[in-house]
Amino acid sequence: MKRVVLFLLLVLLLISLTFAETPEAHNPLKLIPQPKEVQLHEGNFRVTATTRILVEFGHQAEDRIAAETLAEEIQDRSGLKVSITGEKPDAKQESRTIVLARLQDQKVKDFLAAKGLKADSIGDQGYLLFSDKTHLIVAANTGQGLFYGVQTLRQLLHEDGGAVVCPPVSIRDWPSMEWRGVQDDISRGPIPTQDFMKRQIRTLAGYKVNLFALYMEHVFDFASQPLVAPKEAALMPEEIKALVLYAKNFYVTILPEQQTFGHLHHMLKYEIYADVAERTHGHVLTPTKERSYDLIKAMYADLVPLFPGPLLHIGGDETFELGRGQTAARASEIGLGRVYLEHIQKVSSILEPYHKQLMFWGDIAVKYPQLLSILPKDMIAVPWDYDAKPSYESIIKPYRDAGLRVVVAPGANNWNQVWPDLDVAFVNIHNFVRDGQNLGAMGMLNTTWNDDGESIYGMAWPALVFGAAAGWQAGESDIDQFKSKYDWAFYRNDDSTFHEVLENLDRGHQALAKNHLAIETDELFWADPFTPEGATLMQKILPAAVDMRLGAEHALESLYRNGDKAHANQATLADMTLAAWRWDTLGMKAEFTQEINQFYWDAFQNQTDAERVGNDLEEITSTNARLEDLRDATTHLGQMYRDAWLREYSPFWLDNVLVRYDTLAREFQQKIVAVRQARRQYDATKILVPPRDLGFYLQP
Repeated sequence: MKRVVLFLLLVLLLISLTFAETPEAHNPLKLIPQPKEVQLHEGNFRVTATTRILVEFGHQAEDRIAAETLAEEIQDRSGLKVSITGEKPDAKQESRTIVLARLQDQKVKDFLAAKGLKADSIGDQGYLLFSDKTHLIVAANTGQGLFYGVQTLRQLLHEDGGAVVCPPVSIRDWPSMEWRGVQDDISRGPIPTQDFMKRQIRTLAGYKVNLFALYMEHVFDFASQPLVAPKEAALMPEEIKALVLYAKNFYVTILPEQQTFGHLHHMLKYEIYADVAERTHGHVLTPTKERSYDLIKAMYADLVPLFPGPLLHIGGDETFELGRGQTAARASEIGLGRVYLEHIQKVSSILEPYHKQLMFWGDIAVKYPQLLSILPKDMIAVPWDYDAKPSYESIIKPYRDAGLRVVVAPGANNWNQVWPDLDVAFVNIHNFVRDGQNLGAMGMLNTTWNDDGESIYGMAWPALVFGAAAGWQAGESDIDQFKSKYDWAFYRNDDSTFHEVLENLDRGHQALAKNHLAIETDELFWADPFTPEGATLMQKILPAAVDMRLGAEHALESLYRNGDKAHANQATLADMTLAAWRWDTLGMKAEFTQEINQFYWDAFQNQTDAERVGNDLEEITSTNARLEDLRDATTHLGQMYRDAWLREYSPFWLDNVLVRYDTLAREFQQKIVAVRQARRQYDATKILVPPRDLGFYLQP
């Protein structure tokens, strides 16, 4: 019997040891983006106090950033400070050295080939990664490929018994799209600080994004147009130069998006530009005046030399006023489509001396496929659409059929929303990038916008990281798999805590959709519930309020209890906390509007019962009552929002959002005063003010 027991114990011990050697036991390779080819084998590589990172002498300058990001990851995971060296290890040190190499090193190339990792077809951005008990090697043809391999390695590292371990893997990987970009709208209110833009670049580069676009209408300090930009927050030439150099270290190209057609109201509102406005003080630069093109020449002469990258985005979207002002006669003569495309063609000709590849938004030109031949074949169309659709081929294919290159532009669905609508964003990104790859698009540009000027960028990270994965991976990028990996890949958290927080934050949108309400949630948040229109809105969203609030409150509980589980990107938790409180306050406003109306109407319909009237009014306003709750929640959120803004943006334009919180809080305070005055009048006369006179329009 003893022998049987000992045998069983031995078997269990062997099983446990085997399991401990399996990478899936600790880290199921939750990698974002998912590499093209991955094989698991045996033998974890353990990082210890004597481990070094080897960077070849010939590439020390270029590969230093990659090595430093790896060293920082190891220190964050374990507290170990590993050294970066250029000296090749001796036999004793080899098993303790992480090698960052170029595939021009024949010895490294042959070693990896013997392990089944062929260097062919990985290109300039691909890499090879091999790990076992005694070797940990990342190799690539270029510094960019090596950097991307190191970013994958960072996600592979995990703690095991107090040590940092890399699971035994062989990875061969390369991108599916040449350009994988993210756009930040910096022209609709929020203008990021230099420090925050650097954080954006570092974080995005960690997921192999190589294009960071600044959408600009009027925020660059043009020397030739000194009235256009806000002097207290404008992007200055020296700031751009510094940002471009910084981004280069992370293999990120800064793409300027400077409008040349529509979305120029902040220029055209000035009288000195009245003659070049399609409609007076409007939005569109008229193509009927030669001075329009003189302005474009001057603006781009100020801007272009600061951006050495190969791409230049000239805008051109949403030119709704075209043909309704100075071009009306010309549009009537040759057609609106030709007027539009001739302007794009002329801008291309003006900018030809800069030898840039010009990009333009594809929403207008696609309406005139028979005229696309007007455009130079080296231009790049950027079709965009932000709805969740099954296919986007209809807005990509016309450009490809016309021989034009394409960069597809999905969106994070963060604009005008309390919290980004991730369900829509994920489907939009998934299907749009898939269709772009199928039709030979050269890249993707995932967009954020600030239409109402109050979006907090930090809330958009799930959609932006998913876009990075979709642009790197081939074909369809599984949304559920991405969600299951997000905790580890973004927060270095082993469980699903933050995935569950995201799911709870999404419940607000889901509840509204379930009740067939496609309403921008910022509009709901700012609605005055004591107007006929506001009361109607609150009634419409009331069926969604419970789910909205439960999701928000569960998210808040988890964020407060589990915030220390985020071992990376912890600053984004504060942005999720703000979103959760805004969801909760919106749901509360819908519920309390209904309840306040019920209580007041009950009091009004039972004025002969003084005790009942008193009790009803106490539920509306007193030391602890509904109007006070709404006021307090709003002022609290105003402070939270201010803090969130200043974590990312310059103070410019902040007051234009804070005044909304002040106004809403003042509306609640004024209602408190009005109801208390009605109570005093009732005490004196036994007559209540009619409900509608107080803004209580929801009669039970």
